[in-house]
Amino acid sequence: MALYCIKKDGKFLTYRDQFNDSHTCEISELHFAMFSQWHWTTEEDRSKVFSSQTEAEIFIAESYGEFFRDAKVILFKL
Repeated sequence: MALYCIKKDGKFLTYRDQFNDSHTCEISELHFAMFSQWHWTTEEDRSKVFSSQTEAEIFIAESYGEFFRDAKVILFKL
């Protein structure tokens, strides 16, 4: 089964668990995390995984703003 993820500028889309990450964040990072739980990471193993290319494309299409601009759906794993 193929899996897909979203990538932008060499980084992978991931979801920030603000409660588990809060002990390592600076105040400004914690403030940002409270409002935006999606962020980009270089750690491939933390990327948000989609079960189909269509699902990932719909996710991007339903999102808005600069955050997802130029984001691409790529094959994560077979």
